[in-house]
Amino acid sequence: MIKQLIVLAMLGILASIGPASAQSAPPDSPEARRIEDTVNKAAALVEKEGKAAFAQFRKRDSEWWHGNTYIFAYDQNLNVLLNPAFPRREGTNPHGEKT
Repeated sequence: MIKQLIVLAMLGILASIGPASAQSAPPDSPEARRIEDTVNKAAALVEKEGKAAFAQFRKRDSEWWHGNTYIFAYDQNLNVLLNPAFPRREGTNPHGEKT
């Protein structure tokens, strides 16, 4: 379940790399592969440590958060479980919000 949530986060990150309307699949680039590898490692860590792993994902300038790329997670109801860049969003549900 957590791995699925983190994969959703990865898809969100990949979508931000380029315009979503210009592609039907995530880009095949070194950056996209690096992000996918990071997400898979994060999922494995969460499977091992549970939500306790989130503390590691909050560290800036780490393998989990560098530049504008970071791990975040939502549950199946779109509740924000982890968003280190915008921690005030955690525990909220942005479904239906207009930007």
